[in-house]
Amino acid sequence: MSHTPNAVIVVGSVNMDLVFTGIPTLPTPGQTVTSEAFVVMPGGKGANQASAAARLGATVEFVAAIGRDDLGDQAFADLESSGVGLAHVARVEAPTGVAAVLIEDSGENIVIVTPGANGTLKPEDAAAIAETMTHNNAVVLACLEVPVEVVTAWSRIAADRGWTFILNPAPAPAAPLPAELLANTSIITPNETELEALARGATPGDAVAALHAAGVPTVVVTRGGDGADVFVDGAQLHHQRAFPATPVDTTGAGDAFNGALAASIASGSGILEAVSIAAAAGALSTRRVGARDALATAEEVAELRAS
Repeated sequence: MSHTPNAVIVVGSVNMDLVFTGIPTLPTPGQTVTSEAFVVMPGGKGANQASAAARLGATVEFVAAIGRDDLGDQAFADLESSGVGLAHVARVEAPTGVAAVLIEDSGENIVIVTPGANGTLKPEDAAAIAETMTHNNAVVLACLEVPVEVVTAWSRIAADRGWTFILNPAPAPAAPLPAELLANTSIITPNETELEALARGATPGDAVAALHAAGVPTVVVTRGGDGADVFVDGAQLHHQRAFPATPVDTTGAGDAFNGALAASIASGSGILEAVSIAAAAGALSTRRVGARDALATAEEVAELRAS
């Protein structure tokens, strides 16, 4: 009997990105710089992750909120064209989230986010939404661009149903994450900055150990051009090499990684294969400007992994 992939449920943010490119050097405080080009593009960590998973062929249900404004119309249309399930995307009176993205010629970037509608998601709605979902199994992926209470509510649902819960702790949390959220998390995927925030002054190794002690069995630390490290039960299991890339824009590379990781786990991959697929998807996502334009297909990922 053929294996039926599980659904990916993404709980997260939707933004429209105001992107400035052609900046020789990112500005320092008090400095004005000139960019060569400006474009409005769809973004938001949750939307990027949902689109990345859908591009790889996953069945994706997205839990999010966007405004009834023109930017919201653009965001909704883009998600629809990406094949993301939108039955649980609420249209609300608050303005659609916006991010200003400044991209240096090297590919490095600075991002400023105004949450807008993303902040209107409520934890008490999670159970009602989940009741409408009939999946025997699913992978839930959440980020921290929506209220942490909402993320915790979905982690509880995943734990109750025996679903895999992946937490992308981005943006880096300013306060300690709730104990219940960590206890319900199957896989956490901090980058080095986020791991430092989670560490609260501890060493990175101690931070991984603390996450394991808090109940997280698998920690995947993403390191950009240095690949990723996989820790299981507090011990390093594997170092995933970075795949070759000539970055044009690193915006959304972490989102591509997380979306691909969730899609791969949902399709039945083990953690090491899933991290390899995610690393390839993240590398490919840096090929063009914007968080979505260069999202990889399954065929492109397979070709890069085989090279």
